[in-house]
Amino acid sequence: MSAYEQEFLQNITNIRGVDFETWQGWEQLMAWVKRQPWKQEFFGGEKIPSKLLHPATLVAELTKYLGG
Repeated sequence: MSAYEQEFLQNITNIRGVDFETWQGWEQLMAWVKRQPWKQEFFGGEKIPSKLLHPATLVAELTKYLGG
């Protein structure tokens, strides 16, 4: 994960003080995504795709989805 991705996601989510590539960061980021009105569009359906269960992939896909 790049410093840009970390900063971009911190600014959008308002989650500070956590490395999004750790499991702690993944949990916080995923909880934030689940509260968003666009979550089904991002996930592509009701279920969370298995590829998003990896912290670095979630960061990359979310950054791309949000236009970062």
